[in-house]
Amino acid sequence: MVPPVPPSGIWASPITLFNLRDNIDFQSQISYFQYLSSPKIGLAGFFVFGAESEASLLTRQERRDLLRCARDSVPLGFPIMAGVSAPSVRQVREHIIDAIASGANYVVVSPPVGSEPNKKGTKQENETVDAFFDDIANYSQLRILISDEDGGIDLTSELISRQALRHKGKIVGAHLRSGSNVVGKITRLAREFLPSRKEFAIFAGQSDYLVGGLAAGSSGCITAFANVLPWALVWQYHEYVNGEKNNDKVKRADALRVSGMLAKVEEQLLESGGGIAAIKFAASLYTGWRAGVVKGTGTTRRYPMATAGHKGMELFLPRKPQADISMEMKDKIWKAVNWALDLERDPVADYDLLEKEKAEGQGTDGARMG
Repeated sequence: MVPPVPPSGIWASPITLFNLRDNIDFQSQISYFQYLSSPKIGLAGFFVFGAESEASLLTRQERRDLLRCARDSVPLGFPIMAGVSAPSVRQVREHIIDAIASGANYVVVSPPVGSEPNKKGTKQENETVDAFFDDIANYSQLRILISDEDGGIDLTSELISRQALRHKGKIVGAHLRSGSNVVGKITRLAREFLPSRKEFAIFAGQSDYLVGGLAAGSSGCITAFANVLPWALVWQYHEYVNGEKNNDKVKRADALRVSGMLAKVEEQLLESGGGIAAIKFAASLYTGWRAGVVKGTGTTRRYPMATAGHKGMELFLPRKPQADISMEMKDKIWKAVNWALDLERDPVADYDLLEKEKAEGQGTDGARMG
């Protein structure tokens, strides 16, 4: 039984795998979903049709099939959010109908880009966005999370709070990814909706401010980076939460230190400018191999990892017309992921080792991309 309010933790926004005929490779997608949703990883759930799924490039039938594939692949009771954002209210309603039919537990929606007037913060703007969320909340049979996923409108904490109170029990969370002062919004919303009551979930939209968000009162994060190093994010989340619960300064400090290391890896992906192509390549290197989608291994200092050219890597290319990233950028991403891999064994001990090796210029030794 899935709870009314999304459970706290790390939620992954899974990528979509396309074959060279430009079709979704559902057999590989099943393996990928099964690996990420396995108890050994410990994710709280999936956000299907986040920006990283290339949702805007999917047909309506592909969306239905992909969401049904996710539902059929994950363990019983594993929660799924479905992104239903679209340019028009009619399209959002269609996506909600499909989400219900395909087994989603919650829907995530952001106001359409362009639905606000030119002047930010005006009464007209608030009325326009409020009317949009009122319409969706009254229509949807599934519980809703408000999102700024598309980055088009900088939703204020006041607007989110007003909508959550107006539609109490229907709007049950927020996904804060873009806009100004995300941690500040988390702080204000957590004051309005105390985390201990478990009536409203507040999720950060990027893992590089996971700890900052948790300190401010968030429920965790929904992130594409969970495609790359899911177990490390889950470890970091539990280490910090347990540290807070037991007033354990050592655990909190360990979580902060590992957070800094993971943020460096995520920074490399963001700075690449490759967008979804960078995320998908990084996901192929380790998670793709672990899931059995990418065949063959390379050799790092301690752990196997895929290298460019292995069978299955082609499934992690972005869908056209999006371009792939350069080999130079792939090499930089490969080094960043390789540097972080040892966290699987012992996050704290390996963090110290990796920092030392990096300082000595050894942090990127091992197999190079083929």
